[in-house]
Amino acid sequence: MHQDTVLLWRRGIARGFVTARRERRWLAAFGALLGVLLVLQLEIFDLIKMQTIFSSLREQTDLRLEIKTTATDGEIQEFYAELQHLPIVANTSYITKEQALESARQDNPDLVAFLDQFGLENPFADTIGVTLSALEDYDRLVTFLEETRWHNVVDPAFLSNATNQERQVQELLSVARAESMFSTVLLALSLAALIFIITELVRRRARDRSDEILIEELVGTHPLSIFLPFATEATLLLWISIVVSASVLIILLMLLPAFLPAFSSTGFLSAFGENLSENTKGSLPLFFLLELLLAPLVAAAGAWWGIAPHIQSHTVSLHSA
Repeated sequence: MHQDTVLLWRRGIARGFVTARRERRWLAAFGALLGVLLVLQLEIFDLIKMQTIFSSLREQTDLRLEIKTTATDGEIQEFYAELQHLPIVANTSYITKEQALESARQDNPDLVAFLDQFGLENPFADTIGVTLSALEDYDRLVTFLEETRWHNVVDPAFLSNATNQERQVQELLSVARAESMFSTVLLALSLAALIFIITELVRRRARDRSDEILIEELVGTHPLSIFLPFATEATLLLWISIVVSASVLIILLMLLPAFLPAFSSTGFLSAFGENLSENTKGSLPLFFLLELLLAPLVAAAGAWWGIAPHIQSHTVSLHSA
């Protein structure tokens, strides 16, 4: 029985290759599959982009804690040490007021020139930059800062400023999450459309080969032997469409910097572009491989739904006769 089953599979797949080469009306089906798969590839890239936005926003959200001038070196060191050991903190940096002034000299030279012209003192204070592991941990950071022992170290004015910053980032994240969910829904709809296209393709080809199917049923051919050629044809078309759509997507991504030069400049967009490029190079090949592996299953589902009604109708007509 095992040898018969293996032989049945081999013959069915081989017939699928033969009929695929013999078929001349595959261009329309290929175009439909290519269009849906290209949309699917773009949605996958959009999901990668959304994940990059999430990580970039978290990395770029640097909360600045202003240190009071009345705080002693011992209190500052104790506060900084405990802050570094918090599990919710990903990174910290101590910025002196002199460093802040030099940074302002590059970012806002007019302000520094005004201070130098009138001999004004350095208006900046020592600060500590904090990057959270996740923006959802902001409330836990506030709870830590509100402890009584830090009242003489951290300026309370930070809390209102940081809250506004955190609220803005949370709004951006909520928009990104909504778009990510929308992309996921479109991805599922594209997959459903893909199966429907394969079902309709197989149904039409089964109708064109109805005489062949009828003869096979009359001689007692196993249903698997009828199903496998159609599933093989659909799999081959899917594989070709995946390769072509993936190639089109890669070409579009290679041309993207030419249409969006801002990603090649400096600043947040440049950092985001680099992160997106790294994530795309690491994730897209895996998604392409997954698509190739899942293609036979998708093709089999569509082929079965397309061929089953035709086989059943022949079976009913044979029993009636």
